[in-house]
Amino acid sequence: MSKTWYFVLKLLTYISVFMLINAIYALIVDRSALLALSFLFPAIWIVFIWVPFMNTKSPENLTLRESFKIAAVGWLMMSLFGGIPYFLAGYLNPLQAWFESMSGFTATGLTMFADVESLPRSILLWRSLTEWIGGVGVIVLFLSVMYRTSRVVQTLYFAEGRSDKTEPTVIGTVRKIWGIYVFYTFFFAFIFYLLGAPIFDSINIAMTALATGGFSVTNNSIGAYSPYVAIAVIFAMLTGGISFVSHINLFKGKIKEFFSIEVFAMFFIIIVFSGILFIHRMVEGVFPLTSLLRSNFHLISALTGTGFSLSNLSSLSDFDKTILAIAMVFGGAYGSTSSALKLIRVVVLFYGIFWYIKKRLAPKSAIIPFKIGKKVFDVSEVRDVAIYTTTYIILLIVGALILMLYGNSLADSLFEVASAEGNVGLSVGITSAAMPIVEKITLILEMWFGRLEIFPILIMLADILKK
Repeated sequence: MSKTWYFVLKLLTYISVFMLINAIYALIVDRSALLALSFLFPAIWIVFIWVPFMNTKSPENLTLRESFKIAAVGWLMMSLFGGIPYFLAGYLNPLQAWFESMSGFTATGLTMFADVESLPRSILLWRSLTEWIGGVGVIVLFLSVMYRTSRVVQTLYFAEGRSDKTEPTVIGTVRKIWGIYVFYTFFFAFIFYLLGAPIFDSINIAMTALATGGFSVTNNSIGAYSPYVAIAVIFAMLTGGISFVSHINLFKGKIKEFFSIEVFAMFFIIIVFSGILFIHRMVEGVFPLTSLLRSNFHLISALTGTGFSLSNLSSLSDFDKTILAIAMVFGGAYGSTSSALKLIRVVVLFYGIFWYIKKRLAPKSAIIPFKIGKKVFDVSEVRDVAIYTTTYIILLIVGALILMLYGNSLADSLFEVASAEGNVGLSVGITSAAMPIVEKITLILEMWFGRLEIFPILIMLADILKK
């Protein structure tokens, strides 16, 4: 067995544990043997495939290329595997089930279900669990239960788009991340319950808000609850959008380290962009308090990549849609549950403009360091940011052009693709079970590419073509 499939199968066995839990839940709560079997069958199937390889010695070393391939194939197979219950239970066809599962594990939140309130609780819980697992990252989940530090751990951690390490080992870091993640989940679930949301809803909202995923158990998303719940959800979304390194520093009492460059950038963007939305909505005649809440809520939902909403976004003007689309491209902090470009890249790009002008005006012999705060960036790091951003925008434009071929407007196409690629989940109405197959596949690929920061997949595809 190749290294890739060894680790991919091992990853899937971890997901099968959650499927077994859901099968028990379906039997007890929904009292449906069909639903229970829909979760039980794929879980047992994966276990049977894995059993012959249980005693196989785990590879000691992985190259970065191999780790990228494991991450790319692992997330793809996980989304296919995770969609089986939707299909077996008879709620979605195979392509729709794959879309829903990919949206869940990538913590996107775009959905094929038009009426989620008609779904059984086990299906709703599975949707939330896929986002909760995918929010932190399935490889981080996988590494959190490994007991040794090795080249394998280091490269897999990096391949999922992470480089932050607050403990002496990667294993120590990911375990601390999961500890904080679980704590916040219970904390916010309790807050939502106190504010009037039902206990089942509270747990699901907490999981998907922290995962910055956005799957909801009501047709009106967070608009189904009181404004107090909506305000609390804002804090949960912000928590998910801030780096876990910052959270670890906060728990250690290092308040100053909590307020990183990205945290300041996040609040600056929120103040400016939500202010623009608020003023524009006021000009359109929206009630001030309603405008204030919705402007801040939707902007934070877009920026952190959560995807919750308080109203129907298809009725927004192209101006408002564009502002939200820009926020979706920016994304949250590096090392958070958010995706998209990430705020540190945005800061580097904008600072780079002033640095370049300053460098051109200075004498040729002058050394002008690229310094943001206390961190000095190497030219190669700035180059990598520029290359990634260019690739991200190209992928965004290609996806939008495909959607435009099917009669969607430029603003709506850019919005929907930005939502998919940034793993956000906000929709202007393009995403539905009835959308053309090509549009479904386009958004599935955008979600997959966006979650893994594009290059692991490109490297895997280049490696396949090379062979």
